[in-house]
Amino acid sequence: MDLIGTIHGDCLGLCYCQQDLSRSAYICLIIHLHDWQSMSMEESIKRIVINLEWSPPLLLHYCSDQFIDVKGVRYAYRYFGAATEIPLVFNIHFRGTVDHWDPDFINPIASTRPVILIDNSGVGRSSGEIPESYAGWAKNIVDVIEALGIKQVDVFGFSMGGFVAQLIALNAPHLVRKLILAGTGPSAGPDVKNGEPEYLGLLSNAATEEENHNAFLKTFYSPSDKKQALAELWWKRMTSARTDRVDYVGPDGTQRQLAAAVKWLGGEFREEGSYDRLDQIKIPVFIANGSNDLLIPTVNSWVLWKKMVNADAHLHLFPDSGHGFLNEYADIFSKQVISFLDA
Repeated sequence: MDLIGTIHGDCLGLCYCQQDLSRSAYICLIIHLHDWQSMSMEESIKRIVINLEWSPPLLLHYCSDQFIDVKGVRYAYRYFGAATEIPLVFNIHFRGTVDHWDPDFINPIASTRPVILIDNSGVGRSSGEIPESYAGWAKNIVDVIEALGIKQVDVFGFSMGGFVAQLIALNAPHLVRKLILAGTGPSAGPDVKNGEPEYLGLLSNAATEEENHNAFLKTFYSPSDKKQALAELWWKRMTSARTDRVDYVGPDGTQRQLAAAVKWLGGEFREEGSYDRLDQIKIPVFIANGSNDLLIPTVNSWVLWKKMVNADAHLHLFPDSGHGFLNEYADIFSKQVISFLDA
């Protein structure tokens, strides 16, 4: 038996490896240091290996928020996972915070590499205002990465976070090794399609827990009873992963996020977008989406792939699924992400 410990912030990552002639088992977990400091190493091993309550889904739960001050803004972030690879930085969807990632998607990835979840300025527990352009969002993330002293990262962007991820890769190419774009598309340009305003309006106007629940389930998942049942499972996983969650971005912040979306999708600020610059991306890129994305139509994933003529770009579409494909197919997609990053 081997036990390997690594520390990120106030979290200790322990990887227990057991091998015999018939199988290889690898269990990677995170223990909050407040708990670990009171245990002997023997007690820690027993608690992990013998007590099955310590399982990978607790990875997110047992890493508390960390903060870093950058240019007058206090950013909240979570930095956890195995410390053997280049960190993967995640950029969240419209109105989302670090509390709105699916643990079934994040935890398998965190068992293989460091994961960094960041609340942009004005979002979640971070101070400041939400920038009214995605270039501003991207600049903030780059500033945080550099303030943490990290020289190179992989970048993941989902939905609006995918807009940000494209600009991180374009505006800080020295920093990004590989890029993953999920449920997203380029800025305004030929062949780019905008989603029906009705669906974005549902998300924008939702104020109560019930309204958010109904809006996200309707826009993220297909309408069949089977798919909505899967959506309920995702919602329960996400909302029960932590007890000290923050809410979605509120009305004022939502308007600022919409202002950024108008610039990205409207075409009047094309120089701030990605469409005309996608040929500048020269790194491996993995693009994925559901077969029928209501919010950012699936055709936009194809446009991204087609425009990245100088990148080693791959495209995968998941069947009978929508914007929330990464939650619906969390097991498959997380494995694809790991394989892409390891290649």
